[in-house]
Amino acid sequence: MRTRTTAAAITGAALLLALVGCSSEPDDKPETKPSRVTSSASADPEAAAQACSDEVYAHISAGNQLGADEPRPDACASIPEADYLDTLLAVTQQVNENGRDDLEKQIEDAASADTE
Repeated sequence: MRTRTTAAAITGAALLLALVGCSSEPDDKPETKPSRVTSSASADPEAAAQACSDEVYAHISAGNQLGADEPRPDACASIPEADYLDTLLAVTQQVNENGRDDLEKQIEDAASADTE
C-alpha cells in the first residue's frame, strides 16, 4: 500500500508539473481554438495516470521487462509520452527501493539467526 501511495504521489507531482508547464501561453497570441475534451481519459488525467502507474507497477513487479522502447501497457495509451516515461522511471525506482529494503531485512534476519 505504501508503494502505491508513493508511486501515486510521484506520478501526481509529475502530472501537475507537466500541466503547469504546458498550460501557459504568451499573452500576445490570439485565442483561436476553443478548448474541448475529446475522451474520458483526458477528462480525468489523474485517474489515467494512476491506472497507468498501477499497471506499470504490476508489470515490473512481476519481473517483466518494460522500457521506453517496449509497447506501452493499455492503461498508459492516453497519457503523453513524457508523463509515461516519468511514470516508468518513478515506478522502477520504487520497485528497486522495495527490493533493497527486502534484501536489507533478509540480511538482518540472517545475521540475527547466526547470533542465536
